[in-house]
Amino acid sequence: MVMLVTLAAAKDHLRIDNSDDDNDLTLKIHAASGAVLNYIRNGADEFTDSSGEPILDSNGVPVGIPFEIQAATLLLLGYLFKDRDGDPDKAFTHNYLPMGVISLLTFWRDPTLR
Repeated sequence: MVMLVTLAAAKDHLRIDNSDDDNDLTLKIHAASGAVLNYIRNGADEFTDSSGEPILDSNGVPVGIPFEIQAATLLLLGYLFKDRDGDPDKAFTHNYLPMGVISLLTFWRDPTLR
């Protein structure tokens, strides 16, 4: 299962200091990571292995993930966590990620030339 950010980074981003929501957060990290990778497609080849998984250090922490990818994942995670039952802010339109997430990922999206 793909996680572009750690649970600790997610909790820090969301300012959560307990473990009550760890299972839900882990699920949403997987969902946000998958959405980011689906959006950038082959652009992730630079920081994933041949099976599409992030490269991990000896502690299981993803390494080499660009800051824009991490920030986009955390931003999307924030949307998923805040609006668990829908999107009252209308940040999402059908089949699109929120604009801030897209802005961070544009450079990495395949077929963008680098």
